[in-house]
Amino acid sequence: MARAGNGKDNPQEVGSGKSSGMKWVIIGVLALVLLGGGGFFGWRMFLSTGRSDAPAAAKEAPQITHQMDSFLVNLADPGGKRYLKVNIQVLLDNPLVEDEIKTRTYAVRDTILMLLSAKAYDDIATPNGKDILKREMMVKLNRLLTKGQVKEVFFTDFLVQ
Repeated sequence: MARAGNGKDNPQEVGSGKSSGMKWVIIGVLALVLLGGGGFFGWRMFLSTGRSDAPAAAKEAPQITHQMDSFLVNLADPGGKRYLKVNIQVLLDNPLVEDEIKTRTYAVRDTILMLLSAKAYDDIATPNGKDILKREMMVKLNRLLTKGQVKEVFFTDFLVQ
């Protein structure tokens, strides 16, 4: 005789409905945790600017700069009617270079003055000409200095008249 019933008498059928729903809830929670963790990791690694776990070498060291006195020279144009007034600040690779520049100011100024006075207006009139002048100045200063290097030259004022 077959048993007539509503199907709740079988213990396997009763538990399978609840365990199937619980399984989907656990999968959903795990998926949210993984997506949230991955999103946080991606934000932390790629979008966060103030990372405290960055290596010490990647942190910016204080920059050593030296402001020089103004330079005023006649340009090497025919007739000598134009002059150049420039203020220069240099970025140095170590503090010893700044001390060397201070003690050898006469040689540093002479090197810069000789370079500037050899330029014509056409040599320095364009942005490219100014960049070339910066590079030439950096090379000449680095040949002169013995305790370190000039990493960059900045013009804080540049007036041609």
